[in-house]
Amino acid sequence: METFSQRLQRFQNNSPVEFIETILNSIHNCRIPKLEIASKNQLSELLILGIHTSIETISENIFLQKGIDGFKFYLENFVDAEKDGFRFSEIAVELNDWRNIIAHQYISKLGHSFGYDYSISTGYNAENSIIILNPQIFFEQFKSAFENKSKTKRHIWDYKQSLTDDQITEAKEKFIAKFKNK
Repeated sequence: METFSQRLQRFQNNSPVEFIETILNSIHNCRIPKLEIASKNQLSELLILGIHTSIETISENIFLQKGIDGFKFYLENFVDAEKDGFRFSEIAVELNDWRNIIAHQYISKLGHSFGYDYSISTGYNAENSIIILNPQIFFEQFKSAFENKSKTKRHIWDYKQSLTDDQITEAKEKFIAKFKNK
């Protein structure tokens, strides 16, 4: 296993691609297979948490976009499809709030206007202030950005198309500082 010092040296001594693709490969090879199990077993809250943490990790560390803005950016580019019920960025605030409820509170007012239905043919339906999410479709859209058959606007491995060289260098510097700190 690679030690902390070895990994730090690898990140410092190589191009930013090294840290970026370490993150992306880790999510693709380690987290997505676990989310597959959660999806197969309809473990909705684990899917929401796993997808959200993956998105936040990528948007904050690679694209330097934090919070709801980073979450929405990622959804627009790497999860959304151009059809009704598949533009998850349109419900980004609600998805983000719901993830926070799951992680920090468990029950809330939002729980009375947000639900799951694995039988709907869209990623979500939003009517009369009620959102019904199909977590399986949400996961499939998220996962597709990592695959060759991407159903999304962008493929995650084409991240360089969304960043300048200066942004990539800045991302590397910020990531290494965080990596060394915790």
